[in-house]
This record gives sequence, structure tokens and C-alpha cells, in this order.
Amino acid sequence: MRLNWKWAVWSGAAAALALGAVFAASPLGFLAPPDPSALWTWSLESWESTSVSASGETLRIVHEPLALARNLALASLGFVGLALSAPRFFEMFGRASDNPAGGESMGRVLSARRQFDGELDTILTLVRAHLENNQTYSAALRKGHTDLASPAASPDQIRAAIILLIAENQKMLRETEEYARNLDESRRQVDELRATLAETQELNVRDALTQVYTRRYFDSTLEREAREAAETDGELSLIMADIDHFKKINDTHGHPIGDEVLKNFARTMCSHVEDKDTVARYGGEEFAIILPATGVAQARLLAERIRGEFEAKKWAIKGGRPIGRITASFGVAQLRAGEGAAGLIGRADAKLYVSKSGGRNRVATDES
Repeated sequence: MRLNWKWAVWSGAAAALALGAVFAASPLGFLAPPDPSALWTWSLESWESTSVSASGETLRIVHEPLALARNLALASLGFVGLALSAPRFFEMFGRASDNPAGGESMGRVLSARRQFDGELDTILTLVRAHLENNQTYSAALRKGHTDLASPAASPDQIRAAIILLIAENQKMLRETEEYARNLDESRRQVDELRATLAETQELNVRDALTQVYTRRYFDSTLEREAREAAETDGELSLIMADIDHFKKINDTHGHPIGDEVLKNFARTMCSHVEDKDTVARYGGEEFAIILPATGVAQARLLAERIRGEFEAKKWAIKGGRPIGRITASFGVAQLRAGEGAAGLIGRADAKLYVSKSGGRNRVATDES
């Protein structure tokens, strides 16, 4: 399921504020309604009202309903936001578990998942505890309200009711402060988990050897870029590249040398692209470059620069024994109207075959 995160955040905030407003307007704010303008100050300061007892004595009563409203809103918003973010976390977990080279990162993900589950339990516990405290506080307020409103209440009973209300109010303030500290700590933990999972996600979309993007990331990115180019009538080009005679390099000099050639070729490509472009290892010694907002002529020039620089490199094994010249071939295609990602890959790959069969170390394009 694809979740619209802007909608989720605004919906969670709206739901939380609505709950807080209902709570603030409930009978907990007895004897005098809370000032609606105070809702926008998020103040924890108490407010006062006066009442006249049956004996004619003027009573000053301290209230704290807005603190309850604010904290119920915070609890709701924290819980809703955490719950809505859960699918995104689990999507990351799934992607990491599918990566065959992700042993270390998978351990980090499992550890983060356990911590995430623990923080979710903590949030739920805080919400339950705060709701229970609210019920206790509400019961005390109702009792105090009843005692103060009774025509038969004596001055001693009224004083006792006031003392009870003040004590309950102070208790609620202390619990509110502790509750806010716990929520802040849970929020900090969740922020750390987000950072850990973002780093792990980055590791899982990068090829372990060359550090360019993986085939899976390439596929999803090209699909998105092709869709956006079609919707905006923009340009999109694709370069497919393959190191010439790579099997011979491995057979003659060994796989460690072959690995160094792959890494060097990847660095050469990355040094010529812009931030908007995507360099990926397509498979084995074959690479691809996605070029948004780029026409085929500009893409061909880019491929020629990469080809020329790579050909000019002087290769030698440690100790001085030269390897000889290593080259690469390129195929370039531009997205056509009504064409999807698969069609673009097929045409760029066909042009790569033209380069290979035509003598290698060249660039072939679908230009007229």
C-alpha cells in the first residue's frame, strides 16, 4: 500500500486537535468555561474562577483543564503519527531482508525493529496511564463540584473540597510534566530509529562492490522517471554500458583485478554525471545511467566523454606489470512518446549490442 504522508500527518494532527478541543469543552472545566483563546497559547498555567457558597463566602478555585486538553492532544498525535509511520518502517524491513548481501544491515534492521516495537509499547502504555489519570482527576473534579454546589455545604466542607481540588490539580501538573518528558524521550528514540533505518536503506540500494545503485533501485527509478517524462512531455535518455572483454580480464589477471576495473569504471561514470542522474550496476560488468531532462544528443556526448577517459587510463598490476588498454562500449536511447521503461531499456540495450558487434569501444545511439 502506498501511503500519502502529507495526508497522514495532517489527518493525525486534525484528529488530535479535535480530541483535545472536545476534552477541553467537556464538563471537566466546571464552574466556568475555559477561555477559548487560551487553546492557542498551549499554556500549562492554571486559571481561576470564583463562586459564592451558601454561606455567602467568596471562593477562589484553581482549574487546569487546558493542561489535560493539551496532553490528550499530544498523546493522540504521537500515537497516530507513530501508527501511520509503521507501514513505512515495515516496507524498509522488507526491502532489507530481500538483499542477499545485507547480512550486517539486516541485523541492524532487526535490532531497530525490536526498538521500534518497544517504543510503540511505551507510547501505548503512556496513553493508557494518562487516560487512567484523567479518569481519576475527573472523578475528583466531579466530587469537588458536587460539594461546592451543595446548598447545605458548610465552610469546612467547602474548604476541604477546595484543598482536594488544589491537591489534585498539583498532582495532575506533576504527572503532566512527567508524561511530557516521557513523550520527548520516546520521540527522541523514534528519531534515532528513523536515522538508523534511513542509513540502512541507503546501504541496501547501493551495490556493495562499486557503490553505485543496484538493479532494483534502477528499475524503480527508471519507471518513475519514464512516467514523469510522459506526463510532462519531458526528455529522458538512457545509457547502457559494458566493459569490453571483461571475462578475459578475470581469466588472465584474476577476480581481484576485475573487481578493481569495475570499481574504477563506476567512479569514472559517476564523475561525469549530475545529481539528478542515476548510475547503476545493471548486472555483472554492465552498467546503466538514467538521464532525466536530457536528449539523446547530449547523452551521446556524455557517453563519449566517459568512453574516452576510460580508454585513456593506464592499467598496471601492483609491482609494475602492465595490463594493457581496457575499453567499454555504450548504447544510448531516448524515451519515445507512448513508450515505457521496458521499451527504453530494450532499445538502449540493442544499441549497446550494435557497439559490441561493430568493434567495441564505441557509442551507438538511436539518433536519426
